[in-house]
Amino acid sequence: MVNEMAKRILLVDDDADFLDINNTILTAGGYMVDTACTSAEALEKLRSQTYDLVIIDLIMEELDSGFSIAYAVRDQEQTRNLPILMLTSAQEKTGFNFEFDKDKQWMKVDDFAAKSLSPAELLKRVSLLIGKVK
Repeated sequence: MVNEMAKRILLVDDDADFLDINNTILTAGGYMVDTACTSAEALEKLRSQTYDLVIIDLIMEELDSGFSIAYAVRDQEQTRNLPILMLTSAQEKTGFNFEFDKDKQWMKVDDFAAKSLSPAELLKRVSLLIGKVK
């Protein structure tokens, strides 16, 4: 059950099933979740609302859509310190493997994982990034 003091998460992915499943997991974990299915929609929501975390897919309209969102978040004063978790199936789709410990500086994200995380692992990573629900 979500309460008014719950941490707010923006979940961004172009896969409606992924959004539904992870929205359910995060909401059951006590978080308030808003979703966006395009980069433009995500950026508009980030400009008009306040979030405690953004979870983004890498490959959406473009192969690097998630990085474009991350860079935009880091470039804006009001969102510069917003934690970012990137979940992607890029390795599966492209064969390219990121080494997060080496690549995180240019990636501009706080955590990076391959899709799909188990519900427990997703909630653990979210909790580590933004803390427990108030």
